[in-house]
Amino acid sequence: MSKRLLVLLCGVLMLTIAPQTTSATDGELRFTGTAEAFQSAIGGSWWVVTVEKVTSGPQPCSNRLRVVTWTSAAPPVEWGYADPEIKPNDRVQVYGRYVTEDSGCYVTLQWSAMQSPSLYFIRLPVEVVAVEIRTTPAAPTTADEISLNLTVTFSKEFSNECFAQAQLSNVRREGEKFLVTAWEIWPDIACILIYRPTRVGQRTYPLGRLPAGTYTVELHDFVGVAQRLTFTVAQAGQVSLERALDENGNNRIDDPEIIRAIHFWIRQEPVPGTGGQVISDAAVIRLLNLWIKGEPIR
Repeated sequence: MSKRLLVLLCGVLMLTIAPQTTSATDGELRFTGTAEAFQSAIGGSWWVVTVEKVTSGPQPCSNRLRVVTWTSAAPPVEWGYADPEIKPNDRVQVYGRYVTEDSGCYVTLQWSAMQSPSLYFIRLPVEVVAVEIRTTPAAPTTADEISLNLTVTFSKEFSNECFAQAQLSNVRREGEKFLVTAWEIWPDIACILIYRPTRVGQRTYPLGRLPAGTYTVELHDFVGVAQRLTFTVAQAGQVSLERALDENGNNRIDDPEIIRAIHFWIRQEPVPGTGGQVISDAAVIRLLNLWIKGEPIR
């Protein structure tokens, strides 16, 4: 068989066996399911996955989808992450581009930065076990450079801190809301391969100076909102609730001071020295947290 004929036959096999991504794209699809079998042929490879729950995106045309992990498409095609630990009958999380053809539909991990800010993947579940969200300073004003600090404990152990941190997306602002997802992977992440296992991912996000008002931070996991924090930015020149309640000036909220704070919160009376601020539900939780942990007022 001549080399030219062999190349032609390989091209035909690629067209007939491996799904192509030139068909109609119906958006991104995110779902959980069960991996049935891994298949590969000349020009492509894919998992067959039974769809259990669609988290976002269109309802697929079938409850059994091919999740294409690779084809021999010419560069600069980039491919998302296919977890090498997946075995048949494992529960998996899938995030990719949903494509329909005359013959059916499938999901592809073929990725580009223009399509999505984060890499596509098929992987064993990465679930959020615990979350801590806090702002620095704890009682910010319009004069402060504000930072958002997230510490997330995952169900899966990663080989080092960098990989765990990479599960937390960049922060996205939508009006008075800041959004972070705990399942995305940065496409440009570069990790030093030092084996230091951890389940904890940490990131600090600079928010800069914000106008006076109330803001919300939401951490989303693969299925929805995992944790939510509300914080208030006071007008500069006003004394914060924490400072106003710290009567003995020891930079902490002590027992008598938290009792006084709860009194103001129940009655919804303005706290003296704060320019008329009242203690909201979110603020009393913040004060209780400072009191329980004995942390200094920032």
